[in-house]
Amino acid sequence: MDLGYLVNILLKRKWLLLSVILLASTATWFFIGKLPSAYKSKAVISTGIIDYKGVSLQLDNPFIQQFQIESSFNSLIEKMKSRTSVRLLTDTLLRHDLLVAKTGERPFREPEAEEIGLSVDELNSVVMKLKANFTDTVMNEKPHTQLSNNKLAEAYGYDYDALLKKLNIQRIGETDYLSVEFESESPELSFFVVSTFIKKFFEMHEGDLSYKQNRALDFATKQLEVRKKELDSISTILDNYKNANGLVDVTSQREGVVSHIRDLEIMLEESRLKQPALQKNIKFLENQIFALTKDLGKGYSNTILNREPINELDSRIKNLQDKKVEEFANGKSTSAIDKQIDLLRKQQTKLIQEDVPVNPAHKNKLDESNMKMVQDKVQLQLDLELAQQAELSINTEIRRLERKATALTINDNTLASLLAEKERIDKEYSAARDKFEAAKNYVEGAENPLTIIENPEYPYEPESKHRAVFAAFAGVAGGSIASIILFLLAFIDSSLQSPSQFQRITKLPLLGHVNDVKVRGLSLHNLFLSFQSRPDLEVFKESIRKIRTVIEGSGAKCILFASPKPQEGKSFLIVMLAYALSLNDKKILIIDTNFKNNTLSGYKTKSFIEITTVGPKQKTGLGIEDGYGQLSSPETAAANDATMQSIDIVANKGGSQSPAEVLAGKNFKKVIEQYSKKYDFVFLEAAAMNKFSDARELMPFIDKVVAVMSAESPIGNEDKDTLDFLRGLNGKMLGGILNKVDLKNL
Repeated sequence: MDLGYLVNILLKRKWLLLSVILLASTATWFFIGKLPSAYKSKAVISTGIIDYKGVSLQLDNPFIQQFQIESSFNSLIEKMKSRTSVRLLTDTLLRHDLLVAKTGERPFREPEAEEIGLSVDELNSVVMKLKANFTDTVMNEKPHTQLSNNKLAEAYGYDYDALLKKLNIQRIGETDYLSVEFESESPELSFFVVSTFIKKFFEMHEGDLSYKQNRALDFATKQLEVRKKELDSISTILDNYKNANGLVDVTSQREGVVSHIRDLEIMLEESRLKQPALQKNIKFLENQIFALTKDLGKGYSNTILNREPINELDSRIKNLQDKKVEEFANGKSTSAIDKQIDLLRKQQTKLIQEDVPVNPAHKNKLDESNMKMVQDKVQLQLDLELAQQAELSINTEIRRLERKATALTINDNTLASLLAEKERIDKEYSAARDKFEAAKNYVEGAENPLTIIENPEYPYEPESKHRAVFAAFAGVAGGSIASIILFLLAFIDSSLQSPSQFQRITKLPLLGHVNDVKVRGLSLHNLFLSFQSRPDLEVFKESIRKIRTVIEGSGAKCILFASPKPQEGKSFLIVMLAYALSLNDKKILIIDTNFKNNTLSGYKTKSFIEITTVGPKQKTGLGIEDGYGQLSSPETAAANDATMQSIDIVANKGGSQSPAEVLAGKNFKKVIEQYSKKYDFVFLEAAAMNKFSDARELMPFIDKVVAVMSAESPIGNEDKDTLDFLRGLNGKMLGGILNKVDLKNL
């Protein structure tokens, strides 16, 4: 089905659709107006899940994943919607409505006595429990008391299902907030429910948190005590074993030696790293000095290095450096040695500055910058010698400590095993102590994370019923449903209402289509030779011309017009096509071989100029009626019309005989051949193919078959054999003509 066809279906039923839309909208507007007013109270609370308030999602994980946040919110919402939480609200509401009469207030709801369905004793039992503020959970109640409470809650509309239906708890976007809403017929009830529910749930939630926190602390305390006993036990066993075997605690000594070795290796690496830089700087200064003073600067620096006071200070510094390494390896403080070394280095620097230049005769050859470079070079050479000496000293001390560490290696497997066990237990004890401290801090710093952000609002005005929105939606929905039903009916409708449906359902080639027209007083002469003011007549005329063109180009001379059912418009189309062909100077012979409905034979006595249902002036037929159920000889009809003189009709008198019986022994094939020489086209009409065999009996005498079908007739099971036969004609099937098509479906 194409879009235009679907739109046409809606246009045809527009008043029905408008009625459905109007009825649905009006009914919705009326019924919503009859609904009681609803009042909604709302509060906003902060959960503390995102905004930390003493209770984190994970004690040992500072990173909160998105799924953890969502899970925490879902868990909290489900807890708020649980039967335990809602039951607290139920008891409070029942207590209010049953005991409020004594305080002079008005109950929220007053059900009838028969709705409660409890005996006086059962009702008194519930009232006494409410008076005593009995707030145990449902699991702790006796079954009989619980059943009574449920019946009473249902009567008042305070049971779990009724409250949860109106109680809306949800997260607000991606925030830390939850909204709590309740809607009822009373503003006092809505406000009371939200206020009471938040208060009761906060108390219950805080109690649950304290209970869980204290249980966690108790468990951590017990675990710490167990690990402490294990640690004390293994320590006692280890000490007894050492005393019994005369063993010393070499582990700590060896660890100290290894630690010293590690520190010396660091010092060694630092000393090694200094040397390349010192060498590079010395080389650089030598090049600078040489470029300025040639070999003079080098001689001065060597003279300075060889002076006895400087050599003496250098020797003392190296001795102190060796002593520093030794003291450091033994774990002693070296700060005093460092001070002595710094003092000697300052004295050495002062001597270097005083000795430049050594020879007064060369004083004029060295400017101030050159003297500074000589001093720096001498200082760097001394630093290099100290670094090299330190490297030797540190290596010597490292080898000594390594020998000492090897000597301290524990060979006692039992002692090693006991030490490993003690180390394992010590780690477990440390972990237990950390968990205990965390649990203790958690309990001491914990607080109820739930806080009220927006207090419950008293609903002074009822909620909007959105009558206009719902009425519009109902109208749209009603119209949509009605449209869908119309489309479904159109889909299951097997009538050939459009050319596309014709090809899809019949699977026959489409020769053309003809729209439905009202032919009352229609003049063929005026129709074809003048412009028509009615659009349907213009479309009709052009459709006939298109079919005429196809027939002229088909090469067929003898054409049989057939249809599955009667009253499909074969006779009418034959007359229209014959007249259209006669306008092209074609001579046509019409043979009425439809003995069951000889409509074409009646045209011999009528004017072909006017086709009317009013009753035009009758012309005398020229056919020779020579017997019942037989064909007459061809005669020209409407002799007063020059165009119509090109059309001849062979009529019949009707009857129950089939063409094979009427034409038996008459060599009809030879007759057709003779007519084909005299006429340009020979048109034959057959009776309805579903009921009669006429069309099948005429197949040997014709060139092509044209199937005429009405758009007003549905295709059913009775048409299946006929369509199969027509599709099996192969080369003889010229095509189908879809007649009486609604102009809107084209």
